Amino acid sequence: MSKEDDLRDMLNTVILEMDGMDSNPSTWLTWILYLLKGLQQQAMDVNPAYQTTFEEMLSYLQDVIRRRLNTGGW
Repeated sequence: MSKEDDLRDMLNTVILEMDGMDSNPSTWLTWILYLLKGLQQQAMDVNPAYQTTFEEMLSYLQDVIRRRLNTGGW
């Protein structure tokens, strides 16, 4: 199993646990923001220059979310 498969399995477990704690998607925002904050901190701990890369990733994420809202697909 690859690292990507392992990570996907871990994230799927987190998704199921979040849903099990509260199945109302409106409450998930706090945890999504917590995840993003943690990822940003990790990126900065590895290399402060990654701040720009992290912001570019957020911009791409914004585009993907906008496309999802407009087209209904990922």
